[in-house]
Amino acid sequence: MDAHRSPPTSNCKPMTVTNTSTSPSSAGEPAADLTGTKTGMVASALKGLPTLLVLVVMGGGWMVMHQINSGGSSTEAMVETAQEPVSSDTLNLPEGKLKVAKIKSIPAQPQNIQHVHTVPGRLRYDQTKHVDVKAPMDGILAELVVTPGDHVNAGDLIAVLRSPEIGQARAEILKRKKERDIAEQILQRELTLAKNLQQVSNMLDQGQSVDAIETAFSNRALGVYRQDILSAYSKMLLADELLAKLRPLVASGSVSGRTVREREGERQLAETAFRTARDQASFEIEQSQMKAEANVAEANRQLNLAWQSLETLLGYKEDKNTVNLSNEEALSRLEVRAPFGGSVESQGFANNERVMRGDALIVLANTDSLSVEASIRESDWSVVNLQPGAEVSVMVPALDQRVFPAKVRYFGREVQADTNSVPLIARIENNEGLLRPGMFVRVTVPIGELRQALSIKPESLLQHENEQFVFLDLGNGSFQRVNVSTGQASDDWVEVTAGLSRGQSVVTKGAFLLKSELLLQGEGE
Repeated sequence: MDAHRSPPTSNCKPMTVTNTSTSPSSAGEPAADLTGTKTGMVASALKGLPTLLVLVVMGGGWMVMHQINSGGSSTEAMVETAQEPVSSDTLNLPEGKLKVAKIKSIPAQPQNIQHVHTVPGRLRYDQTKHVDVKAPMDGILAELVVTPGDHVNAGDLIAVLRSPEIGQARAEILKRKKERDIAEQILQRELTLAKNLQQVSNMLDQGQSVDAIETAFSNRALGVYRQDILSAYSKMLLADELLAKLRPLVASGSVSGRTVREREGERQLAETAFRTARDQASFEIEQSQMKAEANVAEANRQLNLAWQSLETLLGYKEDKNTVNLSNEEALSRLEVRAPFGGSVESQGFANNERVMRGDALIVLANTDSLSVEASIRESDWSVVNLQPGAEVSVMVPALDQRVFPAKVRYFGREVQADTNSVPLIARIENNEGLLRPGMFVRVTVPIGELRQALSIKPESLLQHENEQFVFLDLGNGSFQRVNVSTGQASDDWVEVTAGLSRGQSVVTKGAFLLKSELLLQGEGE
């Protein structure tokens, strides 16, 4: 403030000097006036010098302060200018983080894509392996061998009943077996007769004597054919002998030709009777053999029917070679056996209780395989491409979202009126025994036709602020975020409709870590 006040004071004095030097009394002395004027100007300059110095010092100080304040910003700007520009979508990981992340990438490539639909469902018993083992007939439960929780194999003994009906069925078997044995004995005799008769015929054709034939077959069966054939053969031989004796006597006149002719007629009749006996014996033995064979076949059929009736009552097949039919207790014994391997779920009776035909003795279940029951909405029915044997995925929430494969057994054709859906039943294997009937599951079924499309792995796809993106692996620890548009998806692949080209390396493992690093980089800026 003092510096600004001093100049006016100093300016008053020069003004006084100037007025004095330009007074009228000095006009006649030019040299003196010029010298006085210069002297006044120098005096005025000297008097204003302090003020000028103050102004110069103030200006210099302001310039110095301005330079100091602007110097830092200029340095930062120079440093920033020297640095390379970094894109907000690009991420560079140092070597240490890169090793820890263990990032893996695969190229985007065409894959088979099929739209899927997930519906709720339930696990149920396989109805073919969840049965009530029932009493085949009325009787007394003599012994129940198993208890709930026991595991049995197919054919294992479950219970023993005493039933008169079983006794009658087994008695019928004994009767049919005896009839079969008789029929087989008759057939065997007929076969023996046929064989012996054939041998007799061969000896007759050779012209052997009756005594030789009788001797050869004295201990062998010929039946009624022995008398018929051998008697006719003997008469024929006798006629031959008489005729042979009469013929020489005809020439001597001792025997008339008429007698010879009569003997020849008798011989022809004897031969005819012999041939007839042989033919009749052959025919009868053949017929008897065929009838015996038919009787044996019928006896076997009746025996098989008796066994089938018994096995129908029993519910299982008995070993025909080892079954005990020796006494009444064995005849009425009824063994109930397991139709398949499984576990005993429950029992309905105790020992020595009376049971009626159809009463459930136990409930037997096999959970090595189960049924999956789900419903497909009517709107999806026409596009669901399911045939028996097609594979679907079954996710079980109770087992940490574990996924099991299942094969379609039946896909309904009729829409259920109460749910507007069609039933889907699939078969799921339960080899580990983890699945239980009644569990809630989610069933994923394919929708539409299978087609090829550019695809990436589901774990590669990330989302932030309603944007879907992936990370491209640029190599040397550099990764770039790229926004993508997606289409249909399956469990293994996601269709990419925009944003990627075939062959670009897309990060799979470690994608979420890259997302976190990129977000931290954005916050740092």
